[in-house]
Amino acid sequence: MFRKIANGFIDLIFPLNCALCGQFDPVTQRQPLCRACLQSIPYARPPFCLKCARHLKTYNEQGLCPDCLLQPPAFDGAWAFTRYEPPMTNMIRAFKFHNKTALRKTFAHIARTFLTRYGLELTADMLIPVPIHPVRLRERGYNQSALLAQSLAGLTGIPLATAILKKHLLIPRQSELRRKERWTNIQGAFRIENSSLARNKHIILVDDLLTTGATASEAAGALKQAGAAKVELIALSAA
Repeated sequence: MFRKIANGFIDLIFPLNCALCGQFDPVTQRQPLCRACLQSIPYARPPFCLKCARHLKTYNEQGLCPDCLLQPPAFDGAWAFTRYEPPMTNMIRAFKFHNKTALRKTFAHIARTFLTRYGLELTADMLIPVPIHPVRLRERGYNQSALLAQSLAGLTGIPLATAILKKHLLIPRQSELRRKERWTNIQGAFRIENSSLARNKHIILVDDLLTTGATASEAAGALKQAGAAKVELIALSAA
């Protein structure tokens, strides 16, 4: 109680400014962005690829983007809330690499807005964040996908499961590799700790960023080999 009171006085004396533009706005007491910057969020827009949910620039009979036509991912479907362009690029980098974990409040707002805008109601047996290797976890101090999954669990009521899927190979960072190299780099990186927990379950993977889809596809493939009935993906942003 005393800590809450103290924090309240601190907020009155040193009000929080917008994490993007630095301006004060009362809304930043609840999440880090002011109303003007919230209006600049590049939400994903239809038509969506039926597999990865990227924006379809040209329509085809399959309803798939060129990447999914060329190399279909193992997950059954996906939603990405935003396009990976400013200001999402800076926000995700700050969230992922610079300990700006308070941005999860803004990302929860983005998720709620997107789901409401398109009338989507997420249903599944469990949410599983895409894991990172224990060495990366020690370096960073947190798994950004797990923080996002916690927010989504609170938003949707879907249970969170973090003890099933593990990343047991320490590999070069995907962001440092060319597009084609990412698919081979991630092969065999995940393992299942208890396959009975995944068997016949509808699972939603949660990740911060969908680029090639290689990481989410490998994770989905591992879960399906363990007997998962359906594996979908939720990503904060898609490149």
